[in-house]
Amino acid sequence: MFGKINNILMFVLIAVGVVFMLLTMTSGLTPDDKFCTDCWEVNGFIYFSYFLLIGSLVAALVGVVMKAVSDPKGIVGSLIGVGGMLVIVGISYALADGTVLKVYGPTVTETAVRWSDAGLYTFYILFALSILAIIYTGVSKFFK
Repeated sequence: MFGKINNILMFVLIAVGVVFMLLTMTSGLTPDDKFCTDCWEVNGFIYFSYFLLIGSLVAALVGVVMKAVSDPKGIVGSLIGVGGMLVIVGISYALADGTVLKVYGPTVTETAVRWSDAGLYTFYILFALSILAIIYTGVSKFFK
């Protein structure tokens, strides 16, 4: 029963996301528009993204707590995964330089640029690790 509810909710949220994406893409905004005076489509898409982000964080935390309660020994693997992610984010933050370019405008701070760079480095590292994992899986299956 719970699985059916999850599947229905997932497809509803996907449909809402696709509608907001299409509305945003067809809103007529151009890169030359400095200020968006009537952008309910764009704002709706952004707030929906916030909702999905917060919902996924809550669901992940609830899932971790439920897993810890039902199988305390299994939480070790989850903690290792979280620790690995924190190490990757730490490495990414250390690699980020935080240089504010003039094209960013006067409101962009060094901290914002550094975290943006860290996010990009985190993405690059995780992307490379996922490609390596796919290659490793394929090669190991070939030799078995």
